[in-house]
Amino acid sequence: MVEILETRKYQQCVRCVMDTSDAEISFNEHGVCNHCRQFDETSRKEWFPNAEGARKWADMTDQIRAAGKGQEYDCILGLSGGVDSSYLALKVKDWGLRPLVVHVDAGWNSELAVANVEKIVKYCDFDLHTHVVDWEEMRDLHLAYLKAGVANQDVPQDHVFFASLYHFATRNKIRYILSGGNLATEGIFPKSWHGSAMDAVNLKAIHASYGERPLKTYDTIGFFDYFFWYPFIRKMRTARPLNYMPYNKKEAVDELERTMGWRAYGRKHGESLFTKLFQNYYLPTK
Repeated sequence: MVEILETRKYQQCVRCVMDTSDAEISFNEHGVCNHCRQFDETSRKEWFPNAEGARKWADMTDQIRAAGKGQEYDCILGLSGGVDSSYLALKVKDWGLRPLVVHVDAGWNSELAVANVEKIVKYCDFDLHTHVVDWEEMRDLHLAYLKAGVANQDVPQDHVFFASLYHFATRNKIRYILSGGNLATEGIFPKSWHGSAMDAVNLKAIHASYGERPLKTYDTIGFFDYFFWYPFIRKMRTARPLNYMPYNKKEAVDELERTMGWRAYGRKHGESLFTKLFQNYYLPTK
């Protein structure tokens, strides 16, 4: 018996570059893909690069100050040294907030990233806490992901970044975490090409199958913690201030270079040597 497989007809979105190379893509009657429609729906709820956004963020800064009243810090700012988080640090200084800056060193910092982080903290006069991930554990987890051959090889870094921020905020009784994530420069990524960085179950399963040493100090955060425990029980919130302003990356880079001598990496997320390899070689090649 010969099985006849039907070849899927090629189609590209009329609005973006996505096509049927994404196995889970779908199109409406106008030829617009589900990724564009998802972006529109998300941006309607979360992206306010206008006067409305300025009002919303002003209200939120009041809430942050109130939550941190009487404490040394009113928020935590995750700082990678990349343009988004660096520009956010500049704005946080302008808003007069009192952040504890947390940098997670997973062993892949470029020398330029280290220099940029130092310039930002010095210029803004912020306190910096650097969490250094155990290199042998990080290396073993990276190798496990490479052996598994999954699409998102950045999970080992991304997961420990987010988990460390939440754990550190909890220990210091800080309710607000500020993130440089934004919709102006980051859209919707195809789920069939990706994997959630917050999926601790998947991370542990990959490591159990391909890892060689226990993860004794590597911080993790589960779906229950991320979606229920922290927001509803601990009353913690991650805010993305860049979604409440007209954020332009080129203008942000110009301002960073002009004010503090910050230097650009040439490509997005170039502050991490591994992410640079992953995005520029692994993804397009494999």
